[in-house]
Amino acid sequence: MSFGDHLDELRSSLIRALIGAALATALALALGTDILQIILYPLLKVQRANGMQPSVQALAPVAAFAAYLKIGFLSGLILSMPWLLHQGWRFVASGLYEKEQRFARWLIGPSVLLFAVGVAFLYFVVLPIVLQFFITFNKSFGMSDLGTIVAATSADALDATRVPPALPADIPLLEIDPPDPAVGKAWVNTSTNRLMVRTEKGTLSTALDPGPAAPVMQSQFAIDFYISFVLMLALAFGIAFEMPVVVFFLAWSGIVSTRDMGKARRYVLLATVVVAAVLTPPDVISQVMLAGPMYLLFELGMFTAKFAERDPSRSA
Repeated sequence: MSFGDHLDELRSSLIRALIGAALATALALALGTDILQIILYPLLKVQRANGMQPSVQALAPVAAFAAYLKIGFLSGLILSMPWLLHQGWRFVASGLYEKEQRFARWLIGPSVLLFAVGVAFLYFVVLPIVLQFFITFNKSFGMSDLGTIVAATSADALDATRVPPALPADIPLLEIDPPDPAVGKAWVNTSTNRLMVRTEKGTLSTALDPGPAAPVMQSQFAIDFYISFVLMLALAFGIAFEMPVVVFFLAWSGIVSTRDMGKARRYVLLATVVVAAVLTPPDVISQVMLAGPMYLLFELGMFTAKFAERDPSRSA
């Protein structure tokens, strides 16, 4: 192709990619509630495992609406990534010879598969570990004694004659709410750690904190920030898991030999750390859990590329 033909092919690929991304975004907006349930499931599971009330917070009037838009655009980008990768490799193939074009198009399948593996690795492995670490760290931050200090200086705490009200000792402990409780019935839902009371106007509930005193620092997550955290990490892990395909293509095309890449291992390791720091939120746990797999995938790409690498003398 001439340079002008390459520009036309690039424009066509971009238009097709944008149309696919727009359709995926529309689909994500239509399925916003279902996608939100999938995103929240790891957080609610970790919260319940730590004896917390499974919940998220909307800290601003527009927080829920902003979260809905983030679900639409970021989830749409993730859903459209197979189509975007297809268009990207199609554009690369347009600049190759006919035999090379078939090989470049063959890389579309592995690219889509590795992106899906990266997103699944984040969702099922990395995200529960990261959430568990930060929730545990917040609970053990040493701030629980502050509540005792505040209570000791309050007027109610200084009134020794005040007798606190007593709760009935026969409140049942139930894993699920009864189907039709009587008015005045009270119970504790052990699955959600909530005290439930049935009234004439409906059921009232309040969260119960484990331990003798509620900690001052609570791990309450804002819904819009949490959605950005999860979806941006999903994109980062999906893109990072393309490392073997990129290494394989560079070696096969003769742009960089596996020997040269092997000599530059220390620089590749530094680059993976820098890229992980840029793609992930500013926490060490996420960065390490992305940089480690990225470097291992680089080595995997090096290993597979040796079987398809061109002979330098023949290429010359």
